Amino acid sequence: ISDKVDSEAFRDTTYHSMNNSRIYAHEVSAYAEDNLKIGTRLRLNLGLHFSLFQVQKQSYFSLQPRVSTRYQLSKDVILKASYTKMSQYVHLLSSMPIAMPTDLWVPVTKKIKPMRSHQYSLGGYYTGIKGWEFSVEGYYKDMYNVLEYKDGVSFFGSSTGWESKVEMGKGRSMGIEFMAQKTLGKTTGWLSYTLSKSDRKFAKGAINNGERFPYKYDRRHIINLTLNHKFSERIDIGASWVFYTGGTSTIPEEKTTIIRPGNGANNGFILGFDNYYNPIYNNSPNVGEANYIEHRNNYRLPASHRLNIGINFNKKTKHGMRIWNISLYNAYNSMNPAWVFRSHNDDGKSVIKKYTLLPCIPSFTYTYKF
Repeated sequence: ISDKVDSEAFRDTTYHSMNNSRIYAHEVSAYAEDNLKIGTRLRLNLGLHFSLFQVQKQSYFSLQPRVSTRYQLSKDVILKASYTKMSQYVHLLSSMPIAMPTDLWVPVTKKIKPMRSHQYSLGGYYTGIKGWEFSVEGYYKDMYNVLEYKDGVSFFGSSTGWESKVEMGKGRSMGIEFMAQKTLGKTTGWLSYTLSKSDRKFAKGAINNGERFPYKYDRRHIINLTLNHKFSERIDIGASWVFYTGGTSTIPEEKTTIIRPGNGANNGFILGFDNYYNPIYNNSPNVGEANYIEHRNNYRLPASHRLNIGINFNKKTKHGMRIWNISLYNAYNSMNPAWVFRSHNDDGKSVIKKYTLLPCIPSFTYTYKF
């Protein structure tokens, strides 16, 4: 994999609707919650959220209950559980046929339903060692009406008719997190590890032949380490290191010769913005080469990691507090991939190249509190 840094790859992801027209919508919502204490060990938090969303003469109603419980099993052990139902009236649309950061936020319309989800969590917490907290927490989330581009559609240059280029399906997200946290002393911080999985399935078959596939932001392993040290009232330093498995992308892994029907069908091959199709013979445009992609999100990006460091210089003034901060983002300049694509090197061999957006970035901040 070759590296490349692109300083001009940032883009405005504000959605501009069909032919630059406007989509007007109205939302009304209300929320109520209450805290209950049952005996000396059990506490409940109950909530109910109501929303009404109107767009293009279509009304979407949603009742979203939220329940969380806390049970004091012993002096040092606490159990927690929760359930949440949620609705979302904008969709994150990921342009997966190519590995580029072209994600868009698109609105709910008369044809596109709101995304809905049910999330469950269960965790245990231990505080039996002075100055330390340990926890383990698992979660599971079901999602409905998630949105993706269909295989083979072209979405560059115009947003006209975007609703016909997408399909709604189901998603899952699940994981478990382990954390150890130091809360007392001059040196504090925490270490956490998360094992997680996220996938999508579109039963109608226009995406990945209706089979389940990993989501773009599916990251199997995530490690977070954060340390803070207070040298004195005037100087403190903080550092955080993060490691995470790379996400997934859809890129061609090989080429093959195909006979394309006269009606222009793709024969199951995923065609991207350049159609991934080149006629071999000028007098036979239906015989050509196509990049073959076995399934959606077939390639997993390399793992990423970075170190962030910051130091604060604090000084009390007559009317408040002055703070100078010096920080380094990605201190050792790790060339983490933002996205990847298939290209050719100087020898004409096919290679996978990666773009890196954020190398080492220093910053200076002045804060005055009063």
